[in-house]
Amino acid sequence: MFKIVDAVLAKVADLLGFIFGATCPACGRIATTICNSCRGSLWGGDTKKISPTEYHGDVLVAFEYDSIIRKAILAFKYRNQRSSLRFLGDALVRRVQIEQSRSLEKIDIVTWAPTTQRRIVERGYDHAELIAKYVAKRLQVPCEKVLVRSSDRPQTGKSREERLVGPSFLARNLDSKHLLLIDDVATTGATLNSASRALYQAGAGLVTCLAVASTVLWQSSTESYALAKARK
Repeated sequence: MFKIVDAVLAKVADLLGFIFGATCPACGRIATTICNSCRGSLWGGDTKKISPTEYHGDVLVAFEYDSIIRKAILAFKYRNQRSSLRFLGDALVRRVQIEQSRSLEKIDIVTWAPTTQRRIVERGYDHAELIAKYVAKRLQVPCEKVLVRSSDRPQTGKSREERLVGPSFLARNLDSKHLLLIDDVATTGATLNSASRALYQAGAGLVTCLAVASTVLWQSSTESYALAKARK
């Protein structure tokens, strides 16, 4: 069902892209969002690609971090190409809705793992915040800024060993039974692990981590988000 809807939306997006001169952030073809060809590459019969109905543990992930998703994220993250936002946000919403139809508890608040202040000044926006607000609006759940990044060193460009240390976060006191924490890419799990730990310390009952993509094997990517580890 999702594939049919995606195909229809992609054709409409291609038409609008032709009219307004917009391009696909992944390949540069005329389209207002990810073009039909790139969508087909993502969900077109490759068993290694991530199906919208698969579940991989304590973190919800929409995509494998392949070249198409990488380009879409980078276009949005560094070039403010908003055509990626709807595509990435809708994929995250589908992941949540699928798990809600199974056993995922009701979500009280949607929040995000903020980037550094320096990055926000350079770009003029926090891409994770924009994704979180889009997802929250679609899910009809409040989106609130709960976390503050207490270290101003970005994870980009660091070695794996340096990434494992992770950034530091502080969270305001809250009374939330279930909080949805959003980030763009899960590499080592350090960012979401540090952020979720701060949220638990601030009073969150349950934190579910949600990422657009993961760069590592699912078995190892989910370990960092285990509830017992996050509470430590």
